[in-house]
Amino acid sequence: MEFRNSLKKYINDFLMIQAGISLSIGIISLLSPPPAGMDPNMLFMPFVYAFFCTLPSLIVYSKKELSIRQMAVRKIIQFLLIELTVILISYVIGALQNPFMCTAIIIAVAVVYLLVNCFSYLISKSDANAMTQKIRHIKEQKKERTPYEPV
Repeated sequence: MEFRNSLKKYINDFLMIQAGISLSIGIISLLSPPPAGMDPNMLFMPFVYAFFCTLPSLIVYSKKELSIRQMAVRKIIQFLLIELTVILISYVIGALQNPFMCTAIIIAVAVVYLLVNCFSYLISKSDANAMTQKIRHIKEQKKERTPYEPV
C-alpha cells in the first residue's frame, strides 16, 4: 500500500477513534459521578487521545504484502501500545482515580479498537467490491468489442 493511501487511512482511523472516545467518555460519565469542577481543557482530551492512539497505526504500515500471521502480530502490538498510551495519558491527567475508572478505560479502549477495526474492514471490503465490479464491467466491455472469430 502506498504511503498516501495509508495516510488517508490513518486520518480516517483518527476520526473514528475520536468519535469512539467521545462516545466512551459520555457513557463513562453517565456511569460515574461527575467531578465537582470540570477543567475546560478536558474538552480537548478526545483529540489528544485520538492523536496518540493513531501513532501506533504506523506499526501496521508496510510497503510489501504481509502474511496473515505478520499482520496479526502487528495488530496485537498495536493494540497493546494503544492500551499503554491511553493508560499513560489517563495517569498523567489524573483520570485513574479508582479501580472503576481504570477498568472502564481499559474496556472502552478495547471496544473502540474493535469498532475502528470493524469499520475499517467494512470500508475496505466495500472498496474491494467496488473495484471488483469495475473490473468485471471493463472485462464485459472488452468482450463486447472483440469481434467474433470462428474456430
